[in-house]
Amino acid sequence: MIAALIESSLKHKLMVVLFFIAVCGAGVFAVLKIPIDAFPDISPNLVQVFAEVEGTAAEEVELLVSRPVEVAMMGIPGVRKIRSISSHGLSTVNVYFHDDVDIYLAHQLVAERIKHAEGEIPEGLNMAHGLEKGPIVSGMGKILSYYLESDQHDVTELRTLQDWVIKRNIQTVPGVADVTSQGGHVRQYQIRVNPTQLLQYDLTLTDVAEAVEKNNLNLGAGIIERGAEELMVRTLGLIHGISDLENVVVRTVNGVPVCIRDVASVEFGNAFRRGVASLNGEKELVVGDVYKTHGANSFEVINRLKARIRDLAPTLPPGVKIVPYYDQSRLVRNSIGTVRGALVTGLVLVCIVSFVFLGSIRNAMIVALSLPFSMLFGFFMMQRWGMPGDLISFGGVAIALGMIVDATIIMVEKIQSSVRHGDAGDSVTAAILSAGKEVGRPIFFGTTIIVLVFAPIFALGGVEGKMFRPLAFALVTTLMGSLMYALVLAPAFYGYVSRRKKPVSRRQPSLSRFSLCYRSLLTAILPHRFLVVLGILALLGAGGWLFGKLGKEFVPPLQEGTIQVLAHMDPNISLVEIANRARELERDIREVEGVKYVLSNIGYGEISPHVHHTNYGCITVGLHPRSQWKTVSTQEEIVARIAQQTAEYSDASISFSQPIQHEVDALIAGAGSAVVAKLFGADIDVLKHKVEEIEAALATVPGVADLRTEQFAGQVQVQITMNNTEIARHGLTKSDVQESVHTAFAGELVGQVFEGEKAFGIDVRFADSYREGIESIRGLLVRAPAGHTVPLEQLAEITTVTGLRQTSREDTRRYISVQCNVRGRDPGGFVEEAQKVIGETVTLPAGYRLAWGGQFELQQAANKRLMVVIPITLLIVLMMIHTLFDSARNVLLIMLNIPLALVGGVFALTFFGENVSIPSSIGFIALFGIALTDGLVLISRFEYLKSQGMALRELVIAGSLSKLRPVLMTSVTTGLGLLPLIMATGTGSEVQRPLAIVVVGGLTSSTLLTLIVLPVLYLHFGVGRSASGEQDPETAESPSE
Repeated sequence: MIAALIESSLKHKLMVVLFFIAVCGAGVFAVLKIPIDAFPDISPNLVQVFAEVEGTAAEEVELLVSRPVEVAMMGIPGVRKIRSISSHGLSTVNVYFHDDVDIYLAHQLVAERIKHAEGEIPEGLNMAHGLEKGPIVSGMGKILSYYLESDQHDVTELRTLQDWVIKRNIQTVPGVADVTSQGGHVRQYQIRVNPTQLLQYDLTLTDVAEAVEKNNLNLGAGIIERGAEELMVRTLGLIHGISDLENVVVRTVNGVPVCIRDVASVEFGNAFRRGVASLNGEKELVVGDVYKTHGANSFEVINRLKARIRDLAPTLPPGVKIVPYYDQSRLVRNSIGTVRGALVTGLVLVCIVSFVFLGSIRNAMIVALSLPFSMLFGFFMMQRWGMPGDLISFGGVAIALGMIVDATIIMVEKIQSSVRHGDAGDSVTAAILSAGKEVGRPIFFGTTIIVLVFAPIFALGGVEGKMFRPLAFALVTTLMGSLMYALVLAPAFYGYVSRRKKPVSRRQPSLSRFSLCYRSLLTAILPHRFLVVLGILALLGAGGWLFGKLGKEFVPPLQEGTIQVLAHMDPNISLVEIANRARELERDIREVEGVKYVLSNIGYGEISPHVHHTNYGCITVGLHPRSQWKTVSTQEEIVARIAQQTAEYSDASISFSQPIQHEVDALIAGAGSAVVAKLFGADIDVLKHKVEEIEAALATVPGVADLRTEQFAGQVQVQITMNNTEIARHGLTKSDVQESVHTAFAGELVGQVFEGEKAFGIDVRFADSYREGIESIRGLLVRAPAGHTVPLEQLAEITTVTGLRQTSREDTRRYISVQCNVRGRDPGGFVEEAQKVIGETVTLPAGYRLAWGGQFELQQAANKRLMVVIPITLLIVLMMIHTLFDSARNVLLIMLNIPLALVGGVFALTFFGENVSIPSSIGFIALFGIALTDGLVLISRFEYLKSQGMALRELVIAGSLSKLRPVLMTSVTTGLGLLPLIMATGTGSEVQRPLAIVVVGGLTSSTLLTLIVLPVLYLHFGVGRSASGEQDPETAESPSE
């Protein structure tokens, strides 16, 4: 079949050329259409449900809101996990779906269950917006952040401009899912009631609130007819400002109306806020965060956003500027630039090597043309299958760069050899056919084996699958293109450019001398098979010992070029105080070399995929380009200096992350750190005691950094415990008392005032002077049905206690997490030691369970999958090789190349100080195929010569010499193609470097040992008869070949 394919390509050379042009053209078109991103979207398949429950403690939020929502979501098909966080005034429920569930279907199913959950939530809770489903965005969806700059407008005016003008304009950009605001003040109409005047007119806060609600509405009154016309009837009753509010009548007493102005003051003020933003320790800001829709092209959406911001600029008030400070397109450009640089450098090196080995510009050009063809074919397949172009998928093409030319090198080298020696007479076509028949099957099987060994990567699930399946897809499709080129296009191109010529024998002096040295070495070592076997065993033993010493991690941390400093402070700290502390931090961090700007987000302004408490500061640290760094060379050094600069803040728990890394960690593990230990149990006191023991044990493990326990307690509360007897004696109910307290101190939104396109809330509560301190709570007067008033302290016991800050639950079980990062050692080794230390020092009661999350959990899950899939894949490969040779001996000899290659990979990882990770594991997987291909080529030649009746020792030497050049060429081109990835220092190189190191190291050992060990072992086990009976057109070639 392969011979027929080659013969057909030689007969239809013009069609082959047109096919080449068509594929390249389609590939170029595909490159322009492929969605471009920085990294694959590895965030979980997630739908979020939020509820703002103003003025409600974490305990009640968990009991009354989070639990009903969890129960409602549990029966949804495809749900794999439900996690909730309940804190003061806020419930967040994350519903995780299996990856094969369509995200739009998931949102639809959750929206349907929200209606059921709302029916289970008690009435009376102050949930102004009810249950809200989050937008259809991913954990990596925040693509742009900006702030508003103006010397002529204060932050209140800027926040109004952001909410009603800028935000609405940006939300209309195609690909934008959501825009959230932070900082400044939200304006509202405020009715501040005087309780003394309420008593004077025998009114309650509820009377005031109901009066506003009943006097702020436009209604239609149908249609009336007037002759041949129809007239629409409207009743206008909307409130339009302070004057209208002041004149709302609450009640008429003795014929005299009592208006709101008689019992309260009305003003246009600032709403109670839970978030602040500031820049460089100097001023408060208004900030906007833009989230893209799920699956949107980040690069295109950001370009559209920048165009919209430019269009908006002339329409803004004088002096107002929109200043982007976090732009994911910079990360996209840098990461793609890293791959592009590696591709260009690798391509040049491969072309030079091809020319050096082949000694012909024409033949080197035929080999070089396989590179654009195969890569463009891969891009075409990526675009057709909806695969985004990012650091990882383009990295797959870069990694395949050296392997792309392997098949073509073998084909062209054999054709060149056949034509030079006139093995098929004076006919170039016959020589090409003869060469194709000999090497066609090994090329096909060799490339197919490399493709097959990548099957385990497609079996990866979860985060590791999302991250590395694009790499495997790009690499496999590129190799498929290279196989097509080698078997169809290369023979036709050779036939096009070659002329008939007399048999000639050309020598390349450098290769000839190398071949003579190799022949001498091989001749000397062949009799010493036992020494060779001992050497192999020694290498394998050393490799196994070194492998056990290597560290373990999930994926090397990506250097995003932006640092996040995460500061947790006392849970009772006021928003004003933490904002002041954040500005101090900003000023100190700003002094560190390499830092361009420091911007803090404290708490939250609006509900978003990442909501934080008011005692939590997320400080974004932007960096100058590396070319401007003088005394620092890595991002880790800058982090270390920031850690030193902020060490004096003993009242804050400070940790470090990066924007994308932090968001993904938080959504996957429920915490923004690399290592998370979750203790599950029912009793909060037992959990508290045991996590203290766990934190103390973790503090003793070398490598621990940023260690902290989730803030679950420490919130000071004023508890009002009802006295049932006294409440009943005055004819009241608990609800009457609670409603009075809630409206007086938390306030109640009772409507909106519309000003054109803008809408401002109307808030009713006691005046601030009546809401100061616990005594104002004790003295609150509650009106009884009989008309008299009773102080609250007579109806309830009022105490100050320390309660919960937040509660976390996973699959309906409470847990408290202890989290940390790891510095100076591998995360895998750290967790293994931590598990041992905790197991020896912490005893858990029955019903309590410790689970490890974060990157360690992901690493363990990936290892389990690979341990199952890799042996199955190797078994399939073994069966393929057996089909080719029908000899168990040859199969075992070829499979021996795998451990020889793995040893080199282990040595290389040790030399470069890298850990065993998912990228390096993929490098080992790639080695399986490459090493097997080298052995396949050599054993195929031995068997071919044996079928011609050549003596065993002679055929081993002749076969090894004849395949010296193709084996060296394929190994050198693959190694040099990957060398730029090893040397790269740009964004994303951290992920690709371990893979390239393993392949280059393994390829080096595999090639050297293949050329020495395999001939020796074949000679030792070479007694037998080959099933092959083809005629060999190639006699013992000259050493130069």
